[in-house]
Amino acid sequence: MKIYFLRHTSLDVTPDIFYGQTDLDVSENFESELKIIKKKISKYEIDLKKIKFYSSPLKRCLKLAKSISKDIKLDQRLKELHLGDWEMKSRESIPKNMIEQWENNLMSFKIPNGESNTEFLARLGNFCKDILLSNNDSFVVAHAGSINGMISVLTGEPFDELVENYWEKISYGSLSLLESFNGKIEIQFIGK
Repeated sequence: MKIYFLRHTSLDVTPDIFYGQTDLDVSENFESELKIIKKKISKYEIDLKKIKFYSSPLKRCLKLAKSISKDIKLDQRLKELHLGDWEMKSRESIPKNMIEQWENNLMSFKIPNGESNTEFLARLGNFCKDILLSNNDSFVVAHAGSINGMISVLTGEPFDELVENYWEKISYGSLSLLESFNGKIEIQFIGK
């Protein structure tokens, strides 16, 4: 069983803004980024007619998903981490001690009126359980945090280590692949 993860394309938002579940639209570069993504799908010989296709319902994922497949299952559990009071705020505008608490307690710190990474991973884990039970090849259009979270859940790799090792690799429009061998799920590539 293969599980492909595709991150949404670029957005019109500055890099220091927190935008978890804010429903932002894609940037003006969407069409050119889509062409690159379609070449990747062709290069890796992904047959979109024979694969279960899932997408986060947020506009930035849904627009991409609809440009690739006509048979999409939307799933609320694929949304990015809910950043609560930090949504659409710059990193500089959030008190330094709050950022430090979050960074030092990555799993348990709960963003005010948002969710903790522990809650986030439980939500993603529930989705992963469903796709494993289906035992079909899957293609998931989602967000960088969600992709890191699902890779953690499926491989057993600690989430904080994955974030540290792969955060920048899971760039806009990047493709990642996990594959099951004898019941064990392994990373084939991240961020191609």
